[in-house]
Amino acid sequence: MRIRFRKIDSLILLPAFLLLFASSAKGEDFRIHCENDTVTVMRLVRENFNPGGDPGELTSVIAESFIGMPREEVTMEDSIGSLCIRTDAFDDMSFLNEVTAIARLSTSPGHKRIKEYASELENISFRRGEDKGFPTRMLYLSDWVVDNKARNNVKELTEYYSDAFRTKSLEKVTRNRDKYKALKDSATFEDQKMVEMGFRTHKVPHLKREQAAGKDILEDMRDGDIIVLLTPENNTDALEIGFVKKRDDGFHFIHPSYETNTVVEEKETLDRYIKRNAKRVYGWRWLRLVK
Repeated sequence: MRIRFRKIDSLILLPAFLLLFASSAKGEDFRIHCENDTVTVMRLVRENFNPGGDPGELTSVIAESFIGMPREEVTMEDSIGSLCIRTDAFDDMSFLNEVTAIARLSTSPGHKRIKEYASELENISFRRGEDKGFPTRMLYLSDWVVDNKARNNVKELTEYYSDAFRTKSLEKVTRNRDKYKALKDSATFEDQKMVEMGFRTHKVPHLKREQAAGKDILEDMRDGDIIVLLTPENNTDALEIGFVKKRDDGFHFIHPSYETNTVVEEKETLDRYIKRNAKRVYGWRWLRLVK
């Protein structure tokens, strides 16, 4: 039997008779942008299958597989805002979430179906791991870190090497309401404003730019660690988010690039990339997935 997908607002929903297949572990429906997305996800899970392994050891390999894919503002374009599997294009947060979810599923025990992937993606992408609509989707890196640290999904290494921080009020999303299709709904907009109230005068920790070349940090950095470059803008935190790949000459940054509008592995090492972008980057954060 050929499955027919129903297209709504440029996103594909599974038909009613497959809603059991298209439900997360918490019973919420999820969406698939296109059929190829499920093929891509399950192929990567099979290729990196390592039950009981460390997901952080897989992230650079998975991130590398997406090099050349378009950078698009997929979160802004989504008029619904609930859980959606999409691997044909990325913004910074969707790249972080999709790569992390694939790595976590590849190292988890049990069945490996798209349903389990949706559950992993929901767990890493939504506050407290529960998709309750757009305002529960973590749009700021600081929100993502606070929540996933509390649930032991991720470890912050920044604090081991620096006590520096910058105080910000994270409100860029609601200040740019017209750019986010999901915020056309007034109730959704008000809920997002309430979320941002919790991040007024939020302390964002950071490492100094020059510390990316520090011997102690380079000795402790691992292939697959999460790197966040921080913007001087006062109403948001992350400029670029990605993973490091260890090469013979050092660590290289894999991320959705503003310069090329694709996912790239930078040719220069991380420290040199940060130095070259000093006007756009005041510091950086360093994270690692927890096994």
